[in-house]
Amino acid sequence: MPPIVPSSRAIGSLITRGGGARRVLRAAGGCGRFRRPDQFRCLSQVPGLHASTSVPSADCSFGTLCDTLQRRHFLSCSDGEEGGVLSKVYNETRVMGYSPEQLFDVVAAVDLYHGFVPWCQRSEILKQNPDGSFEAELEIGFKFFVESYVSHVELKRPQYVKTTALDSNLFDHLINTWEFNPGPVEGTCELHFLVDFKFRSPLYRQVASMFFKEVVSRMIESFSGRCRLIYGPGVRVQDRTIQQRA
Repeated sequence: MPPIVPSSRAIGSLITRGGGARRVLRAAGGCGRFRRPDQFRCLSQVPGLHASTSVPSADCSFGTLCDTLQRRHFLSCSDGEEGGVLSKVYNETRVMGYSPEQLFDVVAAVDLYHGFVPWCQRSEILKQNPDGSFEAELEIGFKFFVESYVSHVELKRPQYVKTTALDSNLFDHLINTWEFNPGPVEGTCELHFLVDFKFRSPLYRQVASMFFKEVVSRMIESFSGRCRLIYGPGVRVQDRTIQQRA
């Protein structure tokens, strides 16, 4: 009888050899589901996936997961970089139909993000500092990734909110700023949004490269929608986006 090879070592070996996810799919023998939860956890052995990375439950379709891996080429790039770009940076300036004070209050309410920010599953204020800044923890779930991180939030009403990720296993760095200036019409705001980040995991950098614009666009729109919910329809403005650069 041939020696028994642990499932984590067997699947890890299949992935690292030529053929990647296609070999994993064939190794499953065409079955539609994993039979044991530990077979799912073996994906943590793949380079770029940290041991703390959450993955779907055993009830998730194995075929769907492997199809996603193949179509998105998560495992096809050894260093996780795309075009030599280490960080993802996005700038946008747009006119919003709400005042700087109104937008500031929505952005500064970090503890409420789980109720309206896409993919935010949990948001909590951990510590309030004497200077008005605070530390907050967010849990983000996107596709089959679930991660949490702690940020230091500096703010000055109604001028700006700046978020910097503290030492974490998720980000090499993360800086996010919202600047609020009076708009061209009373009751409007010229918003400048900046996000600059880099994931530590090569796999996550691949995901960020593929979904970056979608995530940023939906996130900004979620804050606009939150303003409409709280304050009602905003002041009508034309040519809302002044500048956009990724």
